[in-house]
Amino acid sequence: MRTHPKPATAGWFTAVALVLTACNSRETQALLQPPQALGVVLAEEAARAAGANKRVALIAPDAHWGPASTVEETFRNAMQKRGISVVIVKSADLGDPMRSRPRLKSVDFLEALGKATNAGAVVSIVGAPELAPQDVARLGSGHPPALVVATMTLGAVPGVAGDRIQLANLLEAGVIQLAIVDGAEPAPPIAGKLDATHGVFAQHYRMLRSQDAKLQGPVSLLPTGCTG
Repeated sequence: MRTHPKPATAGWFTAVALVLTACNSRETQALLQPPQALGVVLAEEAARAAGANKRVALIAPDAHWGPASTVEETFRNAMQKRGISVVIVKSADLGDPMRSRPRLKSVDFLEALGKATNAGAVVSIVGAPELAPQDVARLGSGHPPALVVATMTLGAVPGVAGDRIQLANLLEAGVIQLAIVDGAEPAPPIAGKLDATHGVFAQHYRMLRSQDAKLQGPVSLLPTGCTG
């Protein structure tokens, strides 16, 4: 005769399975580093922005900044899995971080946008530039969607953290469509379970979009630190 486990025994097996699942999830998150999660989520956003176009332009640090960062390598691998090619359109000279605050020069950003007219999106992992109002006006909306990573670190190499007001200016003007910055992501309106990658991302980063800038109201289009 076929026997059935007693209710207590069945409950024990269920409890063990739940514990093992939770342990595996915690171990996965422990192994996944924040810059790796950032690279994967950045690839998702870039692929979404590019649409049917299978080419994404990248603004990355030049050789003086060190080897390719964890964020860049993870981003490239994730894009390759999606069948999207990543082409560096500008290796930016960010300056000497020991002497001054690293920054993406406006001329380099504008040059990159000019070279990326056939790309589906432009991704900068070296922050956003400080653009004068006339540069913003001249750009218009004819360039591909631009996504910016403005974080303190890209893994083993430093990043270029952006000023929130500066980023809000660029989002509001439509120069960039997305900025990823340091800081925990606010809880979503509808609670849902995140996978390991998005869980790690949400613990360390947040995404700013154009609608976030609009909620803040009008801000000056002058570069940070300028007055009058």
